[in-house]
Amino acid sequence: MSLPLVFHPDYVTPLPPGHRFPMPKFGKVYEYLIKDGLAALEQFHVPQVAPVEWLTLAHTPAYVQAYTNGDLDARAMRRIGLPWSPELVNRTCTAVGGTVLTAQLALQHG
Repeated sequence: MSLPLVFHPDYVTPLPPGHRFPMPKFGKVYEYLIKDGLAALEQFHVPQVAPVEWLTLAHTPAYVQAYTNGDLDARAMRRIGLPWSPELVNRTCTAVGGTVLTAQLALQHG
């Protein structure tokens, strides 16, 4: 059996020009794996967006609501290190879904 991989196009979201976080790397790794024949499309699994119930296992409901609505204070946003946008919220929640899916696949496939 081939190695299961997890990727979602929403892992890449726009950031302001010159931002230090290398967001494009996620899409580039996916493209490289396909282009160079290191992985086949069939190996990739697409995660779901994590439901709020998953997010509140690690964060308070108030924090999750403030983050998803764009209402976090400036100090909390500085700690995150990325500028808030609806796309970033979607990316973050999709990444959580990807982490859960990766763990499930690891348990299933060893």
